[in-house]
Amino acid sequence: MKPYFGPASSRPGLSGPARRLAALLLCAAGGLCAWAAEARPALPGDLPIEAFPDSAAIRKAYWESFFTAPLGALARRAPATVSSDRGSFRLSYLRDGGYHYAVVAAEAPPGAKNGSLLYTQGTWILKRSPRDGAPLQAKVFLRGDAGTFLRIYPDGDRSTMDVVAYGGVLNQGVPLPVSFEKAFASPMSDIVAWTGRIVDWSLFSPKPGLYRDVRSFVERTRERLGGLRYAYDGALDTEGNPVLIATGERQAGETGLNCSGFAKWVVDGFYGPLKDRYLDPLAMARKRLEERVTDAAGPYESDLDPFFGLDWTRNLAVALLDARYPSRPHSIKEVDVRISAFAMIAGKGGLAMPETVNGSSGYDSFAAYQEGLGYRADGLKALLYVLALREPGNIYLASISRKSGGAIPGLSRHYHVAVLAPYFEETGEFKVAAFESAAETSIEAIMGRLPKDFAHLVRVRADRNYDPPLLPD
Repeated sequence: MKPYFGPASSRPGLSGPARRLAALLLCAAGGLCAWAAEARPALPGDLPIEAFPDSAAIRKAYWESFFTAPLGALARRAPATVSSDRGSFRLSYLRDGGYHYAVVAAEAPPGAKNGSLLYTQGTWILKRSPRDGAPLQAKVFLRGDAGTFLRIYPDGDRSTMDVVAYGGVLNQGVPLPVSFEKAFASPMSDIVAWTGRIVDWSLFSPKPGLYRDVRSFVERTRERLGGLRYAYDGALDTEGNPVLIATGERQAGETGLNCSGFAKWVVDGFYGPLKDRYLDPLAMARKRLEERVTDAAGPYESDLDPFFGLDWTRNLAVALLDARYPSRPHSIKEVDVRISAFAMIAGKGGLAMPETVNGSSGYDSFAAYQEGLGYRADGLKALLYVLALREPGNIYLASISRKSGGAIPGLSRHYHVAVLAPYFEETGEFKVAAFESAAETSIEAIMGRLPKDFAHLVRVRADRNYDPPLLPD
């Protein structure tokens, strides 16, 4: 690939403290960083929607005495733990940004670092008007994640609902056939039954066994990372020798992989056991001009190679597919991710952070797949969540692009490649392993560093024969 613009923390020759400092500086320049995301960690032990921790009996019994009590009386009420046949829940009052909140919080699962986090799966938060205390909305956390919830609103004598998963607005304005009070007091099973023709509730009932190969891929990749190094324009050839991508010549000095070479190293881990050789980097660098040339990019194809990452990731994915199923050739249509998962995302204010109660209810638009670009990076985690449920067992090669300025405004350049592996743990929580060059980073770091850049994804099926090559000394 052309000059490396990947994470400073993954470059060679940096000690542990230097790596952390480089990453912090990069985060400060680019926005939200991984350390900020760690302030609201995902909680362990998420349950499928059928086993959702349900406080319906408590919400119904305490509607008048707690949830809609006069604001003065509500503010004076001490937190209390109450129990039902579905478990113990904690009632508490909070005030934030002038609004009043009545909370019924599910117990944090074993292993949670903070038992009082508001976004425990099964927690309901009732937001009330600062003027007259009227209910404004209810927020229900569907998983142990601050960005995954329902919002239920009063709508005359009925109510409506939004469904948000990891920041992606999957459904907005879903009608409920009951009043807000009735909806607030209802079990999750009723809400699912009322909306089953509109909401895809299967997205909240993953089957962890379907992700064994992806979990195995993540573990094996982590085991091999210690033997890798970064090197500009570096990749391995068909025999596993370190070469330069641009020329195929042997690397001089300390050998290693750049972000593109690392993505090939991953795919070689699947390709090698099938073919007893690795992919040819010169072949993987082939331009796919007939599939994406534009008037804007044409004059710069030779000098800037603006679509290198896009062509490279597509070539890798198609080559592996051809090796696995040699009876016919395959096309980019079979590897490109082009689904329309959602059209809006919850902005930073829309996610419930630990230091706030309910967040803003505003959403930002999120464009559908854009040809040659993919998706805006700030929606990546939500997109990967949907992909993990709809395409269990896949990992994804991401080609990151950014619009240039200066003499060539508007030209998008694919400047970086990452490997993303979404999966569910056996205990139910959703995770994304993110690898960039010779290091593991995080999906939150990528989204925070590059929020307005685009990520084009191609799918690669994980399997247990994964054996990535060793980097020669």
